[in-house]
Amino acid sequence: MIQIAALIVGLTLLGAILGVVYQKLGTRRDAKVYPPPGRLVGLGTHRLHLLESGTGGPTILFEAGLMSTVLSWSELQRTLAASFRVVSYDRAGLGWSDLGPMPRTADRIVEELHTLLERAGIPPPYVLVGHSFGGLTMPLFAARFPDEVSGMVLVDPVVPAEWNPPSQHDLKLTRIGANVCRRAALLARFGLIRFVAFLLTTPIKDLAAHLVRLISRGTPAESGTVSSPWFAALPANERAMTSVFWVQPKFALTIASQLENLPASAASVAQFTNFSDKPVIILSARTAPERRRTEHAAIAARLPHGEHILAGKSNHWIMQEDPDLVIRAIEKVLKSQEKALAQAGSYPNADRI
Repeated sequence: MIQIAALIVGLTLLGAILGVVYQKLGTRRDAKVYPPPGRLVGLGTHRLHLLESGTGGPTILFEAGLMSTVLSWSELQRTLAASFRVVSYDRAGLGWSDLGPMPRTADRIVEELHTLLERAGIPPPYVLVGHSFGGLTMPLFAARFPDEVSGMVLVDPVVPAEWNPPSQHDLKLTRIGANVCRRAALLARFGLIRFVAFLLTTPIKDLAAHLVRLISRGTPAESGTVSSPWFAALPANERAMTSVFWVQPKFALTIASQLENLPASAASVAQFTNFSDKPVIILSARTAPERRRTEHAAIAARLPHGEHILAGKSNHWIMQEDPDLVIRAIEKVLKSQEKALAQAGSYPNADRI
């Protein structure tokens, strides 16, 4: 009996060691095959991935959604870079950025972003463009650094009222989500998440899908599967990289912390009823919950230069389904601010747009 127990322990240890080696080799291979498209900027504690394009005018700064990267802005960044300087980045723990200090609150994210811009030598003013979770970080950035912001476009943003205070149902969902993420982070260290991602590309993908459901146990049925609606809605290039980004422990740990700290992040933003005196355009998705659309309109009405627009053709990913609408909103903010600066004698190119 003792020999059998020793054999089981030995095989378990051997499997764990092989799993760690498999994960390290896979991560090393991914780094060679998929190098960062931008540059890594050190903040002292960790590095953030920054992608710059174009020149001229105020810098357009993109902030991605909760689990997203610079890839969610690829087409928009490419288009706008023909006329403007455009910058996107990966928050700590996501994409090509390193795992950052915990907890991952909006306050910490904003401070890191400000430090990133300083160390990268990207001077203000900035036109802030935030999608989804960026509805918490971009307004907070504008409130903390008002003299560095020219205006803002929020793309179907999360609003503080959704999480300040959170409902008991939402708190339960975030706890479940954070627990699942931490479970995934542990499994990822031993290569199991990477192995499941590999199985999804093989003829036994049905077995892999069952394993995904097992790992995600406790989550709502529609969100813990490989065919969940929110996964299918991701931009194609971002969805293709999930087998590289989402199999890393840093990703799961980061999402767990961002989820757990949604109430704290929302409370930080809620302190600033009027977070900007510059032009702000808020775009609501057609599929956004009514409460969110109502809050979007209310926030825009409170701001000195706020505007609310309903994206009648789009789901949550407005920049994918109706990119021209987002571009027009950005250009409108730029034009409004450039005219104001020209009237003050501070900007020579007001007629450029």
